[in-house]
Amino acid sequence: MVYAWSSSTEEIGAEYILMEKSRGVELSKLWDDMPGPDKFRIVQQLVGFEKALVSTPFPMHGSLYYAKDLPKVQSNQIIDLGGKKSNMGLDFAVGPTTNRTFFDDGRDAVAGVHRGPWASIEDYVFSRGHRELACVKTFTHFPRQQGLFYGPGQYQPTAQRKQETLWNYLKVAKYLSPKDKDTSKPALWHPDLHGDNIFLSPNQPTEILSIIDWQAMNLSPLFLQTRHPALIEFNGPIPEGLQSISLPENFDELSAEDQLEAKKLRAAQSLYKLYDIQMLQDCPEIAAALKFRDSLPGQITGLSGSLFSDGEPIVQGMLIKLQEEWSTYVGSSVSCPFSFTEEDKEKQKEDEKMWASGVVLMEEFLDKVGVYRGWDGWVNHSSYEHYKVRLEQCRHEFLDSQCTTSEERSQWEAVWPFTGK
Repeated sequence: MVYAWSSSTEEIGAEYILMEKSRGVELSKLWDDMPGPDKFRIVQQLVGFEKALVSTPFPMHGSLYYAKDLPKVQSNQIIDLGGKKSNMGLDFAVGPTTNRTFFDDGRDAVAGVHRGPWASIEDYVFSRGHRELACVKTFTHFPRQQGLFYGPGQYQPTAQRKQETLWNYLKVAKYLSPKDKDTSKPALWHPDLHGDNIFLSPNQPTEILSIIDWQAMNLSPLFLQTRHPALIEFNGPIPEGLQSISLPENFDELSAEDQLEAKKLRAAQSLYKLYDIQMLQDCPEIAAALKFRDSLPGQITGLSGSLFSDGEPIVQGMLIKLQEEWSTYVGSSVSCPFSFTEEDKEKQKEDEKMWASGVVLMEEFLDKVGVYRGWDGWVNHSSYEHYKVRLEQCRHEFLDSQCTTSEERSQWEAVWPFTGK
């Protein structure tokens, strides 16, 4: 229940919501010890929950508001509830997006960025692309990079390469939308379904009572919203097809420890696939959106919305593949608007190889530090001093292993992304 809220900053200097504390027990406290059938019952409920989210038709991409809170609301922004009124007798409307990708990492301060609402998928994806271009032109540093870059012999991200990739993407963006309009329709989605956000009944621990963490909820194209719940994601190969998951052929020859790991992997893969099967049965449009998301056009569209941060060698490689398979993905009636040379292709391959090397360095370094890997790098207050010391130790070990000269050491120190402060 919501006790009080305000979308204005005038009252206390910020928007706010006061609501009752969620009932129940966090799923994260129970998940690891749950038997497989109970986990599947949780997954079935999540499938039903996601189906309900995408079942309501919305007229535009953006975010939900009470119509009275938006200036100059047009008729095409009003949400048709089939003749029903909200509990408070107020109309809902679609207004500017609250999607964090339009605000995080300084994007909120960039002039000229259109934040919706958008009447079409084409308008939406062009806004994303031009938003990233504006950010690349505005800032000199790129946030949330996935690798340790800029060091001697490492990948060197540049604004020029990011802009080139974004302009190439914008040339083809209108051809990459799914042909099935339901796959790109405006849809609500909860992007962070992990164990700490899901609360279960203490008396019936397979019953979901509530789900929290709804900030930045928005209406975006379904295929850009859909993803497997974080709850069932795992490290390891995703099995193809819908066949049953088997243990390794040499399972009996493995050590007891390796057998246990093999069983854990099979259980995780099985649950992942059960989600897919349940979704195919209950909500084919979400299943279709998940499939399109993994296609070449879907991946290009998805990754191009974060090139201010990272990933331009990967997207450039995908665009090269798109050119090579243009007739398959777009058709022969439209000419491909770019033509990569052999020199371009060799440069992309070298960039991607160096980029991937930097990502491996980052993964190895963070594994050694042992710190939380979430997007904000949060550290518990009680562990802060420990990880501060640990970070500095690992930095010295990294420099000792990577540098053979004082010059190389100075180059790495000049671009080191972690301050430990």
